[in-house]
Amino acid sequence: MNYNWRRAFHQCPPQAVFYRQFPPVDTTELTESVHQFDFLLKQSQLLLNQLGNRPFAKRLMEAAQKSDNLTVQHMIQSVPGLTAVNDIKFSPTGIVFQLESPAINVGGNCCAMSIVLKWG
Repeated sequence: MNYNWRRAFHQCPPQAVFYRQFPPVDTTELTESVHQFDFLLKQSQLLLNQLGNRPFAKRLMEAAQKSDNLTVQHMIQSVPGLTAVNDIKFSPTGIVFQLESPAINVGGNCCAMSIVLKWG
């Protein structure tokens, strides 16, 4: 029995290969976004260090429990060096901080960070 294995598989006709031209890559915007995000990482570390302080965390949670938005905002704004927190939302189960790059204030749109923490 002499079986021709080449006939067992379907042969596809050769496809024409089309080459697409791409513009040159410019990493300027990506590099700037990376630098801005590095700033947000440092800002988040300032925030998380302060939230790790038990007396501060207790006062923050008590204010949030009372829906005292003004006190919550004031407490976060009082963290030394923290400038990137744009928005704070909280509920009985947690808190969300939205950090934005300062470049957004001048029309840039490079990056933002959300920190979502559970507390109840």
